[in-house]
Amino acid sequence: MEDGVRKPQSGVDIRLIRPGADWQNGIRLAENHQASGYYECIIETEQDCGFYELWDDRGNTNGSFSGKTCTIGKLNARGLQNNCIYGNHLLNGVITGSKLANGSVSANHLGNSVLSLSKIIHELQDQNNGIGDQTQSCPASIRDDRFISHKLDKEYDIIPHVILTNLCNCFLYIADIKQDGTQITITIGIGQVFDAPEAKYQLIALPY
Repeated sequence: MEDGVRKPQSGVDIRLIRPGADWQNGIRLAENHQASGYYECIIETEQDCGFYELWDDRGNTNGSFSGKTCTIGKLNARGLQNNCIYGNHLLNGVITGSKLANGSVSANHLGNSVLSLSKIIHELQDQNNGIGDQTQSCPASIRDDRFISHKLDKEYDIIPHVILTNLCNCFLYIADIKQDGTQITITIGIGQVFDAPEAKYQLIALPY
């Protein structure tokens, strides 16, 4: 600047630097005409678009940040600084599983109690969904039936992880899990009844 007027300066080495990158890896700009003081470059691939810092060699032969930035094409993740986006900036439903890159979220990114069962894809059934093998009643009779059959409502490409939680004084166990196409059938066996008046339990299916 001279007397408040911007004066183009020729012969300066100007480069586009990704945040955190170094001078040697920057994209060098060329003067569009000899000694014009105006610089340009060609960005030919989409992966080179995004946010850049403008560096020059006026005060440091190894380059230094000029204080100016630019965005070429679409803004990508490299242009987002740490902690620049908070929950109050996002509308409900904006971030879905299809928008998260594989491996981008791991356990160390999650605070305690962030993932409750209601937030995990699962299917929950109990004794009111099971059919007895002898009585064909629902719920089954732990006195008259030997097995209880559950058909999961959702479709599964592979057999899910199944957890049986017994809530009564009766020995219940997973006797069998079968897959027919995308239909999953779980068979619960009834062992010693002890003093339980009826079966009470929960089945949780967690897809892989």
